Amino acid sequence: MYDYNNNNMNDMNNTNGMNRQDTQSQQYQGSFSTEPQPPKKPNTHKTGRVIALIAAVAVLCGGAGFGGAFAANKAMSMVSGSSVSDTTTSSDGSSADSQDSGSSLSSDAQEVIDSLQSGVSGHTTSGNVEYNSDGTYAYTRDLVKAVKDSIVYIEVYVNYRGQETLYGAGSGIVISQDGYILTNAHVAENDTYPVSRLVVNVNTTDPNTGDSVSNSYDAELLGSDTDTDLAVLKIDAEGLTAAKLGDSDELSLGDDVVVIGNPLGLETSVSKGVVSGLNRQVYDDNSVSAIQTDTAINSGNSGGGMFNMYGEVVGVVNMKLVNDNAENLGFAITINDAKTVISDLITKGYVTGRPILGITCLQVSDYLGAIQGMTPGLLVTDIDKSLAIANSELVVGDTITAINGTEVRSVDEVSEVIKDMKPGDTVTVTVVRTDSRGRDKTVKFDVQLSEYSGS
Repeated sequence: MYDYNNNNMNDMNNTNGMNRQDTQSQQYQGSFSTEPQPPKKPNTHKTGRVIALIAAVAVLCGGAGFGGAFAANKAMSMVSGSSVSDTTTSSDGSSADSQDSGSSLSSDAQEVIDSLQSGVSGHTTSGNVEYNSDGTYAYTRDLVKAVKDSIVYIEVYVNYRGQETLYGAGSGIVISQDGYILTNAHVAENDTYPVSRLVVNVNTTDPNTGDSVSNSYDAELLGSDTDTDLAVLKIDAEGLTAAKLGDSDELSLGDDVVVIGNPLGLETSVSKGVVSGLNRQVYDDNSVSAIQTDTAINSGNSGGGMFNMYGEVVGVVNMKLVNDNAENLGFAITINDAKTVISDLITKGYVTGRPILGITCLQVSDYLGAIQGMTPGLLVTDIDKSLAIANSELVVGDTITAINGTEVRSVDEVSEVIKDMKPGDTVTVTVVRTDSRGRDKTVKFDVQLSEYSGS
């Protein structure tokens, strides 16, 4: 997402004291702010303000996500285990004629995708278009002409001091003719200021004159997922140019790809490159695959489309995965991984099958524990009575020190333990409990994991 904050709100930061680090002291920070600011790690270098650090934002403990959980400006934030299903499929050797060949989707998910893509076929353009023998576009210009209207420009407005302010902008992909938009979660939401409005700007090209007309729509956020950094929006529109969802499993190293987005606020910018790598696991704590490319990707490209030469979307561009110190190194989330997420976000508003513990807790590091005389671990401050954990021996005031024998000091470490588990699985929890006389004792018992429901 292109950060307008760098251009105008920094001045307000200096003059009005709106410093993000001062809005809340916290030990654990979520990563979905704006792209110019990379994901922040837990701060272990600030030795002052210990009490403020201990009073960090509480989080519902489960597993970690694609880029971390929201924690900055939320009293509670769900952190769920990563369990996006693998999307390995058999290849039929043809990406041009089969959009379903590369997805091991459930029948329900496939039905949602088929419904979204109803009426969407291979794009045709006016004039003479040349194709190669395998059905790919012979010229990039013809491909771009066919698909460019399926990429939208998303403006993000936030509430700042009681006023609605343009905070940033990103890209999105039209995935249905009736207004479903796929983008990145960090474009649609952020953990610094409340998002007050999302505006989607859609371009429509007159097939006769070639003139482009732009229309703006207020968008509804149907759901977002921090683990995969994907979100789905809905606008009230019909007859849009929708992108055809391809099969990212059909990609090979060296394949040509085209990226269309809105870098630095420059609408409908096109760049071309090749597939530099496949199945990149960009984060250790997630199962989402990324496509590596040498295509130019800049702030504002996030949420835009990576197209193969058939004019099909094979990836969702993610600027957050780009290292500022690296050149010709960009990434896109594979569209096959995205399909299950799209279905869940539309039908449920969250991704199903994610395990959580179901507690609200404070993270106590070894350092804070030592200087404050507290037990390092996850200090339980609340237990969700509607989840299975309420039937366990866990009580408020317990400090969870280990799960299945593995020490835990943060929600990220919890996530690493439970990321491959499913709701309904049982884990052994080790806690330190203080009795009425102030004596600590260690207790072990089993806890059943519940399903993250997005709330």
